Amino acid sequence: MPAELLTIGSELLSGATVNTNAAYLARRLGEVGVACRRQVAVADAPDAVGGALRDALSRAEIVLTTGGLGPTFDDVTMDIIAQVTHRPLALAPMAAAAVRRFYTKRHRRLQQAALRQAYLPSGGTALPNPLGTAPGLWLPLEVGRLLIALPGVPAEMRAIMERSVLPRLRRRNGRTAIESRTLRTIGIVELSIEAILRRLRVPRTIDIGLYPHLRMVDVRLTAAASSAREARRCLEPVERRLRRALGAAVYGAGEDTLEEIVGARLLERHRTIGVAESCTGGLVTDRLTNVPGSSRYVRGAIVAYANEVKWRVLGVPRTLLARHGAVSAPVARAMAQGARRALDADLGVALTGIAGPSGGSADKPVGLVFIGFSDGRRTISQRLQLLGNRTAIKTQAAQAALNVIRLQLIGRGGSRLGRRRSVRQD
Repeated sequence: MPAELLTIGSELLSGATVNTNAAYLARRLGEVGVACRRQVAVADAPDAVGGALRDALSRAEIVLTTGGLGPTFDDVTMDIIAQVTHRPLALAPMAAAAVRRFYTKRHRRLQQAALRQAYLPSGGTALPNPLGTAPGLWLPLEVGRLLIALPGVPAEMRAIMERSVLPRLRRRNGRTAIESRTLRTIGIVELSIEAILRRLRVPRTIDIGLYPHLRMVDVRLTAAASSAREARRCLEPVERRLRRALGAAVYGAGEDTLEEIVGARLLERHRTIGVAESCTGGLVTDRLTNVPGSSRYVRGAIVAYANEVKWRVLGVPRTLLARHGAVSAPVARAMAQGARRALDADLGVALTGIAGPSGGSADKPVGLVFIGFSDGRRTISQRLQLLGNRTAIKTQAAQAALNVIRLQLIGRGGSRLGRRRSVRQD
């Protein structure tokens, strides 16, 4: 079923708010067999909303809107839906009762303006909002079309989507069962994954989606069949072949995070880790300790931003800093060794680099990062040249460091970590 998303809110166009709703909705719709064909963002202006809504309804079987359902003057979505669909607004008693309960439970006086949210286009069904006062709308239209309106507040939108919209869409699909598998990869680019998929000749009955992040790409496989068992039967051989082809680039599946996978591997191997960070300023440690139970394997961290901290606390020789500079493979290796020793850990990982926007040179440009890793038997380093702003460089460096740990723990890192990377035995 083709769908279009209409996200409403002037803040989305001004840059004041990042449109995370559209990404979430497109992903969740795809998981129930609804393909998002277009996404449009418009301001809280009646003409803009009305024009975009008419356009979407002229093309799509399902139109889903977010935003503009609140009680204030700029919340115009329900009024516009009523005008465009020629369905006059009428009070929905259950929605009105929900608004009243919301105020009563919080011992607040009901403001009559809040009841605006209980007026829905005739023929529509209110979708309960467990977190707020604005209900969603499920409005079947002629010729099998469907209009869904949800609040713009992300938490409220997601709650209604999960509890009311997705179950209804699954039922609307009749006996069709949708099954999806998501493989999470790191260190491999979209074009390389695309080439692998072409070689595998994935059946046309399997829908494939590639979703890139910084240094990561999620690969989603989706199959529709008469039963969940049949859909899984279609997916499983393709997933196995793709896993083999991607190899160590696959770090997890579904909602796995890289830090969770690293933590699980550390626990399996009864290893502890110490971290030394310069350019990332503690970002790797933050990621590692976001995992519940990480105190069982994270010994601690040293943010060695200044050179003095590198030699005083981590024991990096001053001669090494003078000869190679703080941003170098030898210093990254020495930092990893120092972290392991200073924190009494089995493993040490370290990062040093130039996050920018200033501080680079012809020999050491902005985005140059070295990662060191030490396990007591050997010490290795990896050189990266990253692109993007300061935040993007730090994020990518942290991702890469976590992946170095993972690869070493599964025995896929080797003594060297690839081109333009260096190694030295302890």
